[in-house]
Amino acid sequence: MVVSQTIYEAPRPVPGPGEQVVTSTCGHNCGGRCVVNAHVRDGRITRISTDARRWNPAHPPLPACARGVGQIERTYHPDRLQYPMRRTGPRGSGQFARISWDEALDEVAAQLLRVREKWGNAAILDGSRSGSLSMLHGRGPAKRFLHMFGGCSDLWSNMSCEAEIFSLRATYGQGFSHKVAGREPTDYVNSKLIWMWGWSPGDGTFGTGTMQYLKQAKAQGTRIVCIDPRRSRSSIQLADEHIFIRPSTDAAALIAMAYVMVKEGVHDQVYCDRFVQGFDEATLPEGAPAGASYRSYLMGETDGLAKTPEWAAGITGIPAATIQRLAIEFATTKPAALQGGYGPGRTAFGEQFHRAAFALAAMTGNVGIVGGNSGTSNGATGQGNMRGFSAGPNPVDAKISAPLLADLLARGKSGGYPADIKLIYSMGGDLFNQCPNAAKTAKALDNVEFIVGQDHFLTPTTRHADIVLPATTFWERNDVHTPWAGAGHYAIFMKQAIEPMYECRNDLDIFTDLAARVGIEGYNGKEEMDWLRAFTADAVDDFDAFQAQGVARFPAPEDAVAFAKQIRDPESHKFATPSGKIEVYATLIADNPNPYGLGAIAPIPTWVPQLEHDGDYPLSLCSPKSRARTHSIHGNQDKLAKVDPDDLWLHPADAEARGIHDGQMVRIFNAQGATVLPAKVTENIAPGVVSIKEGAWFTPDEEGTDTQGCANAVTLDRSAPSGATTYNTNFVQVRPVNS
Repeated sequence: MVVSQTIYEAPRPVPGPGEQVVTSTCGHNCGGRCVVNAHVRDGRITRISTDARRWNPAHPPLPACARGVGQIERTYHPDRLQYPMRRTGPRGSGQFARISWDEALDEVAAQLLRVREKWGNAAILDGSRSGSLSMLHGRGPAKRFLHMFGGCSDLWSNMSCEAEIFSLRATYGQGFSHKVAGREPTDYVNSKLIWMWGWSPGDGTFGTGTMQYLKQAKAQGTRIVCIDPRRSRSSIQLADEHIFIRPSTDAAALIAMAYVMVKEGVHDQVYCDRFVQGFDEATLPEGAPAGASYRSYLMGETDGLAKTPEWAAGITGIPAATIQRLAIEFATTKPAALQGGYGPGRTAFGEQFHRAAFALAAMTGNVGIVGGNSGTSNGATGQGNMRGFSAGPNPVDAKISAPLLADLLARGKSGGYPADIKLIYSMGGDLFNQCPNAAKTAKALDNVEFIVGQDHFLTPTTRHADIVLPATTFWERNDVHTPWAGAGHYAIFMKQAIEPMYECRNDLDIFTDLAARVGIEGYNGKEEMDWLRAFTADAVDDFDAFQAQGVARFPAPEDAVAFAKQIRDPESHKFATPSGKIEVYATLIADNPNPYGLGAIAPIPTWVPQLEHDGDYPLSLCSPKSRARTHSIHGNQDKLAKVDPDDLWLHPADAEARGIHDGQMVRIFNAQGATVLPAKVTENIAPGVVSIKEGAWFTPDEEGTDTQGCANAVTLDRSAPSGATTYNTNFVQVRPVNS
């Protein structure tokens, strides 16, 4: 008899009289995957509870944050889309008239067929994104429909972490998800030193329970250092030391630290000789030019410039002595873990930060060992054997880096892009708000003939649509979800709690009807529950127990740290790189230094000077996460907004120079646009730096000034060479309102 290793559990309270309690999880791209329980009476959710069990690192509970509890405000928000609508006023005016579902779908189908016939499939842009995530009712139905329709243009780069994805492929190899390249939170306690570099799980979550595991490690003696332009919530709660750094300069700091390690002889040469390509001249691949190694670059042998702490101090704002001390401490404390966040990679040359972080982790022998880390922020196992709705291949090879959306819409073929976009289908996506340079995007929409917005609210994107289709929330349908970024080993059954509200329909059902209207055959051949049984068949051995209980706990993997097998048994388990090693000198980049036509990249980690500000816009802008939003989701919830109010952080010295006091309304502006926010004058941000939490809804007034604190009102639509977003390489000026 085979005994199942899967544990099925129901982390919810006993229902009261006349009450039903239904377990689910938030279907958004938040960074957690927590238990939310809907308490239902008479077909209506009356409150939301969560997993109330006490913290146990061996079997951690899955408690929700304020956003999870705030789902009740979102579900019954008075602004929920209730029925299909057709635009009656100018784009962005919010003027719509109610129509029937047949009218709406007939018009959408007709427009899709018209644009395909007149302009070709590349003129259709998939504007769907991560507003609705799960195995069935996620982005898959939209992509499958558009691909089966003949294809579409695609914004290919990951807006959160494309710089990391690119760097992982170059350094550690291809064929694995970027989400499985880090380590499990259970391993934090094994580190003697953790660097949290631009990584704030107290704000961005990075897995349910991550903060609790970090607190456990700290309590047992792990030293934690935070390197960040802001002293974040994570730093305040966890850090033994906080190091302020100028945004976009992280690679320079890491390169100087690598120089110190080599200069002082504290790096792990034996490890490098065995596992690393291109750290020094002896391990360069055949055909690489002399002097091309990372060590030669660090010591200035190739360009005459040694990458000393003094060199980096002038770039980063970190004192040279601090760089020296931190480098020696990291190299001589074993094991040590560098947890590199996404923020430093969202810069003009963000791939250099991640590659320099991976190089430092390898130089010190910390990759693939217990208590060490590869340099990433993610967990180590991902979704395991759980499958999702298949999109199938896209017949159209028209791919555009996501941060270039505004320029794509503005210039199209005349700007060198694959197509002039004539139709945008946006399902669960708010790209007009989340892509850089929101004002330019809005102005460029005159070139687009038809926009479909399929969502829960009139978001800044859906507000510009020609046809609006109201979709159900996760409470109104059944689904399955898995942990974000592999942070844990479980799945949650998202049980339907209430009937679909108003005239809202499931995304999959909408696309099924559209498929019939445009002549697509074989789009959807199963009922909802049959799909879910199929998706979970390789992971869940008792689907009925999973559905009834709500949570399935799976066994932990053999290793809690990525690449452990490659280090433990390098003969049998090589890295998936051309050399089979960790490639500090990346063969793939050396062979194709400009892979996307967005700029050349050196084969070794290199400091590339960032775009400098001019005298008009001297303050460096960064855009961290809000604990009250998941990107732009929840951006219209007044109660939830009180958890983490929107404001502009600036240093007292910068405030004094501008006559700004705490709480005063200020105008943040540059050549791209302007927005307004109350000032938060604080020493928790570096001098010369300001921050705006990302995700506030772009709401311009008649003069074009955003009124809600949207960070993308003042960001430039520019891509890193790797295709990454560059939100954190931007410069602004700040003045008191009406000054």
